[in-house]
Amino acid sequence: MNNHYEASPEVRELEKTLCQFAYVNGFDRAEVFDDLLRYIISFFTWKFQPVEPWRYNKEQIAVFWKMLTQWFVIMDKQTIGKEWYDALGDLYMAITGSSGHAKRLGQNFTPDSVCNLMSKIVGAEKGGTGMISDAACGSGCILLAAHVKSFKNYLVAEDIDRTCCMMAVCNFIIHGCYGEVIWHDSLQPESYYGGWLVNEHLGECGIPSVREIPQEESALWKFWQHRKQEQVIK
Repeated sequence: MNNHYEASPEVRELEKTLCQFAYVNGFDRAEVFDDLLRYIISFFTWKFQPVEPWRYNKEQIAVFWKMLTQWFVIMDKQTIGKEWYDALGDLYMAITGSSGHAKRLGQNFTPDSVCNLMSKIVGAEKGGTGMISDAACGSGCILLAAHVKSFKNYLVAEDIDRTCCMMAVCNFIIHGCYGEVIWHDSLQPESYYGGWLVNEHLGECGIPSVREIPQEESALWKFWQHRKQEQVIK
């Protein structure tokens, strides 16, 4: 049985650049993909901080810049006449979709049509200003679909896989989503491995941004603390 996932034509040039770079330099493709996500997040970090640790030389960093600009071009083209697009999720599945890591985590990303349907089920199109969360966000597609129905909602993405969380962060940045991405086991709400707050200044100055946040600053963590207090009172 062939488990190979073939990337869509829209992202194949980016896939080619990444895979060729990994092959020529003897790097693992999945690790390069992770580093690309870290590079994107670092690029949009409000108070710029260099990516650490970082093993690439000046010439190799130029390839990461090329991949970043390729991603920009893809998103610019694919969001014309379309409300949202997940190039990184497509690329991720092409690179690691048949890997043992993806199978172990049961990673099968939700089709676009189902994401749009689920956004309607949760009432995102009603134009609310509340919190919408996804406890197993993957690359964040369901939340992207909810965002385009009502951009005023605060979005919360959760996932146990750090790569998925970083994809969600990048998708939040490029789609103008305001919210947080929490890396933890959502079946254990008290767990917290890391988190990012995305686009907190977008409404003020129109500049996309991201920064890492501690557990105490997470709206999701505060919500669960409030729920715990309610249960104690009951």
